This record gives sequence, structure tokens and C-alpha cells, in this order.
Amino acid sequence: MLLFLRIVSTVVFILSLSFVNSTAKAQVAELRVGANIHDIEILGLGSNKEKENSLAINAEVVFEEPEFLKWALSPQPYVGGTYNLEGNTSYGGGGLLWRQGFGERFYGDFSFGLVIHNGNLEFDRPTTPAESAIFQEQTAQNIEFGSRILFRQQIALGYRFNETYSTEFFIEHLSHGKILSSRSNEGLDVIGGRIAKRF
Repeated sequence: MLLFLRIVSTVVFILSLSFVNSTAKAQVAELRVGANIHDIEILGLGSNKEKENSLAINAEVVFEEPEFLKWALSPQPYVGGTYNLEGNTSYGGGGLLWRQGFGERFYGDFSFGLVIHNGNLEFDRPTTPAESAIFQEQTAQNIEFGSRILFRQQIALGYRFNETYSTEFFIEHLSHGKILSSRSNEGLDVIGGRIAKRF
């Protein structure tokens, strides 16, 4: 079963790359730029006890929905990345975004994709008391992601100022879900805001 899930994940990753390639010539629908806080724990949301609590900036390009994805409720492909300003985990990737409007001004987004990150995978497990002290220090300050490629899920709530500009509040989660790897899976929870410009 684990092998099957890994194969499916690989296929999703390849499809995401093909979406990016096919949308490279497509019309850009939106540019989003903002800031976020990594490794949050607010009202029980988040699980890492703020090991990498830090500030980051992010940017995304969202494309018009392609005709061949109409069957999937017309998602919009996106590419983007997040750069951590304090030397912690940064990441970039792509995926699909589904949007639902609520009246004339408000809308909600759900995004799903894959990212590649530069964080820690997993620290060597200790075999001596000296190694145990080092291990405890490492794991107390750093997230063990367990896989270089992670799933990224994001929920956003947006408000349109006009036809061109909007602002968004978002929450996202990154992890491999024990699908892309059987190693540690602490994951990363992020909260942030951004400004979006539609074209």
C-alpha cells in the first residue's frame, strides 16, 4: 500500500510539473505577495511547539484555469515560493487552486500541491548518552520533515477592494503525510496575509 501511495504521489508531482509547463504560455490571472509566520501554535493549531517560529515572505503566480481541467471543477494552476527571513525552512513548488466567491467582495480558496524545501529531513538517532544530548538539542530547535518533497494544503479567505486588488488571510500546512516517506513527519504550519493583483 505504501508503495502504491508513493507511486500516486510521484504521478501527482509529474502532473504538477506538466501543469506548470503547459501554463507557462497561459495567461497570468493573478500575482500574490505577502508575509507569514512559520511554525505557529495558536489555539491548538500547529504541532511543533514553535521550533522554527519565524518570519517569511511569499509570492505566487496564479494562472487562468485551463480547458483540460474543467472536469475537476476548473482549478487554477499556481507556482510560488516562500523565503524564510531568519534562516529557517524555505520552500517552493506548485499545484492547483480552487476558488469560491461569497457575494461580490469575499471569496475563499483551497490549494493543494507539492513543494521542495531546504529544511532538515531527520537527525541521526542517538546510541550514546553524549549523542542523546546532541539529538535532544537538535530536535528541540528544528523540525524533522522526513522527506524533501512535501504536500502543501492551503485555505485562504480573500476580500476584493476592486476588480484589480484584493487582500487575503491564509493558513497552510506542509507535511509528507506518511505517504512520501515513512520517516519523521513533524510538518510545518503557517499563517499569513498577502496582497493580490488580478490581471
